[in-house]
Amino acid sequence: MAFFGYNDAKTLVGVDVAIYDYILTHESRIPLMHVRDLATGAHVSNSSVMRFVQKMGYSSFPEFKIACHKQSLETSSDLETGVQLLTAETFPSTLQRDLDLVAQTVLAANNVIFTGTGSSANVAEYASRLTSTLGINSFPVTDPYYPLIPQLKQTSKNVLITLSVSGQAAEVLGMLRQFQNDATTTLISITGHRDSPIAKLSTTVLTYHTTERRIHGHYDLTSQLPAMTIVEALARTIRRQAQLPHH
Repeated sequence: MAFFGYNDAKTLVGVDVAIYDYILTHESRIPLMHVRDLATGAHVSNSSVMRFVQKMGYSSFPEFKIACHKQSLETSSDLETGVQLLTAETFPSTLQRDLDLVAQTVLAANNVIFTGTGSSANVAEYASRLTSTLGINSFPVTDPYYPLIPQLKQTSKNVLITLSVSGQAAEVLGMLRQFQNDATTTLISITGHRDSPIAKLSTTVLTYHTTERRIHGHYDLTSQLPAMTIVEALARTIRRQAQLPHH
């Protein structure tokens, strides 16, 4: 756990551990404390607190308190953002109608393929496992260069469900275009952008709104919770339409 730039808390020993633990459990109160208050609360001496502060890289206790306050605000902001990942505005009012259509298509299909790359690949695998549990002949394809066309050559009533937050994944888009005029395959997408290229190739789009987040230019931190919610809602809709028993 990183603490104000101190990345190796496991190396703390003796009274430092007591101070560290006390701060973690009373984080919101630290900015209001004096050295003696923290020392009393952690059952250590004032000098032990000051040595701890210096070990954390701060020259004074006031400077340390400012850092505590700043980190507390950042933590609260992250928590609030996490709690609000799903709101009333996340999904369109027509979502259940679209889920009903997709569930009907899936139940009538011989093969259901979930595909996606990056973090969407993990959701595709989860979706495949979930629908397979419901008795659907389902499997994931997380490699956009997988020879899917030869595998489906002698089949009919296939459903290809693509997961993509941006709806612009070039490799996935290239794979979908191979099925664009294939009468035996129905294309469906779960995406954060209804007007994206992948969505435009799809017969039905299960869409949601989310804020894409990236760090260092390309590392994706965008939440997959909206997509996971749609996948689970689809599974429930399939189960209801198929009238599968509850246990």
